[in-house]
Amino acid sequence: MVNKPWISVKNIFIIALILLICSIFITMFLRNDSTLRMFFGDLFPILIDFLVVLTLFYATIRSVNYGKRVQIAWMFIALAFSFYMVGDIIWAILELGIHQRPFPSIADLFYLIFYPLFAIGIYYLPRFSFNLTEKLKIFLDMGIIVITVGLIFWIFLIIPTLSSQQNSFDNIISISYIIGDLLLFFVLLRGIYSKFDDYFVPILFLSIGILFMIVTDSLYAFQTLQGTYLSGGLLDTGWIISFVFVGLAAFLQATDEKLDLKRYSKVINWFDKYNFVSYLPFIWVLIAFILLVWANNNQYVPHYEIIEIVVGFIVSLVIIRQFITLNENKNLLALAEKEIEYRKIAENSAHENEIYYKAIFENTGTSIIIIDQDMTISRVNSEVERLTGYSKEEIEGRKKWTDFTVGEELDRIKEYYDIKNYPDKRPREYETKGRDKKGNIKDLLVTVVNIPGTEKQLASLIDITKRKNAENLIKTSLNEKNILLQEIHHRVKNNMQIISSLLNLQTKYINDEEAVDILKESQNRVRSMAMIHEKLYQSKDLSHINFADYIQSLVSNLFYSYNTEKTYIKPIFEVENLSLNMDTAVPCGLIISELVSNSIKYAFPKGMNGEILVSLKFIDNKYELRISDNGIGMPANIDLNKLETLGLLLVTNLTEQIDGEITINRNHGTEFIIRFKEIKYKNRI
Repeated sequence: MVNKPWISVKNIFIIALILLICSIFITMFLRNDSTLRMFFGDLFPILIDFLVVLTLFYATIRSVNYGKRVQIAWMFIALAFSFYMVGDIIWAILELGIHQRPFPSIADLFYLIFYPLFAIGIYYLPRFSFNLTEKLKIFLDMGIIVITVGLIFWIFLIIPTLSSQQNSFDNIISISYIIGDLLLFFVLLRGIYSKFDDYFVPILFLSIGILFMIVTDSLYAFQTLQGTYLSGGLLDTGWIISFVFVGLAAFLQATDEKLDLKRYSKVINWFDKYNFVSYLPFIWVLIAFILLVWANNNQYVPHYEIIEIVVGFIVSLVIIRQFITLNENKNLLALAEKEIEYRKIAENSAHENEIYYKAIFENTGTSIIIIDQDMTISRVNSEVERLTGYSKEEIEGRKKWTDFTVGEELDRIKEYYDIKNYPDKRPREYETKGRDKKGNIKDLLVTVVNIPGTEKQLASLIDITKRKNAENLIKTSLNEKNILLQEIHHRVKNNMQIISSLLNLQTKYINDEEAVDILKESQNRVRSMAMIHEKLYQSKDLSHINFADYIQSLVSNLFYSYNTEKTYIKPIFEVENLSLNMDTAVPCGLIISELVSNSIKYAFPKGMNGEILVSLKFIDNKYELRISDNGIGMPANIDLNKLETLGLLLVTNLTEQIDGEITINRNHGTEFIIRFKEIKYKNRI
């Protein structure tokens, strides 16, 4: 991971400004001392070169996040300035160390290598996104400007250089520098006509550096021809400024801190608004025409015919460009007309949709409000006016959603609004209470949804006050009926207990043992039914009872009734946790009472030990009631179809009442198996 830069953008600009001020101040201070001026002019640029090269390589390393292409571009720029630094070092050694004329020399080789490397680096930086017509226009614009600049170089630098008294090799080297500047000017134009948003500021500083270098090189060539160039003079500051801007560009490329250009946003927007780049070819063709007029009036300018041809060619390029522009404008006009037509269709559709929306919004039959980010109500329909008693003018933009909320509901409503962007945490629909203009409290059903792409919410309100009142009345009525039904079961149970007590009392006045048994059996039957009403009275569900609890209570009462010692007759229960409705529970209770009573009375002669099993299970969508004992068993001559005893006859009739089937197993005692389905309970409420 690459470390962050250790110096801020502000500080690097301060350092750059200090270096430039020192360079200008020292140069002016040494203007009368040629030796010291030469020493400073040769050595100080080497220091600047070294700092810039280090920054460029640092920018190369830091450009890895921008992609391979950008990193290669900065690598070429770093190599270019490395060659330039070597050239400056050789120049200083030749001029200061061995006192030889540094031009021409081996230093020129390194200087000249700098130009193509720098141009390649700049060429790789911009990213294009133009169509064919735009590329052709840019090619013509750049051609017009480059040819015009080339014409200026031809008139003022190349022709004078070829006409000078220097030898041919010196002339070739001088012209090579001019061609190098022309190459840099070409890539500078390419940068101006390119689109690059991600690294606009570094490109801007590189372009300024190139411009200073071209101007300085041109002035150097002109002064050299005139014989007025002074080594270490103010002109050398132009190269230092150029290098400083390149160094700043490299640092801005390397740092994560972005240069804040907001203070210049008005200037940038002004340039973008008037698109000055599009005027460049016209400005340069005007310059070319001025050169032609100047050459025509100056009889000492050679090769006037060539200048005429070049200017004519430039004018031809401008005409071609205008034809392309006119054709492009024609196409743009056609596209604009289509766009206007599409927009009219879209506007009509939007207007139609708005009409539909307003119709739906106003006539949904429910109150609808739109809530802004600060909970202010921005829009309501007419139903809201009826619900709240306020007019639209009194609500829209004036009232907040919480203004209609009852105090105890306020915190909950605010909490729901705070988590509006988390639909999993807040209910989409909920009930609350609201207050209208007169202070009346109303029950409301609220449905809230977020409006996509906004921070607003749409809420639908339904007045459910009447429904809530009706529900409360129904609940009250139902509760009263439940209480009444419980009271009925309780009274029935009490009446049956009275009957049981009367039967028990009657036994005390009868000496016939058989009659006493009959009364006890009747008493047990009444008690089994009374226990069912008791269980229903105690149950929350007044139509079903827990039959497991009932069976245990019933059998225990039977054992108590017959004074049976559980030490020698043991009851065993295998009862699932089942509930039966009253229509099924009463017959089943009587069946269990009869069969368990028979086992207690007849299965175990006095003093005999044994077990009585009572089982109730749900098997294959049917209830299976199993009552068995391991006593002496039922006589073999008993036929269920020809019963004379009341108890077994009652069991048979009750089994038919619940649509059941009875089976008797006489092996190892007596076992009754009754399979039945629960009788469908008819609601009595």
